[in-house]
Amino acid sequence: MAKRWSAEDIKDLRDLAEEYSAQAIAEKMDRTVGGVAFKAHQLGVPLKPRSQLADANVRGSSSDRHRQEAADV
Repeated sequence: MAKRWSAEDIKDLRDLAEEYSAQAIAEKMDRTVGGVAFKAHQLGVPLKPRSQLADANVRGSSSDRHRQEAADV
């Protein structure tokens, strides 16, 4: 069964959506990406694309590092 959204959860979603993607928010809030995306849509809250820089801090961007290292060679 899905976890219900409290008023505090909704506030957190709105705050996090200013900086993070649905995937990063889902990880921070211990929810599914689909659940976060659906709730954001219901509330009219825009979400950042997955490729935003803020997400690199959350999940680490090893593929970007590899591309940069290859370019440096």
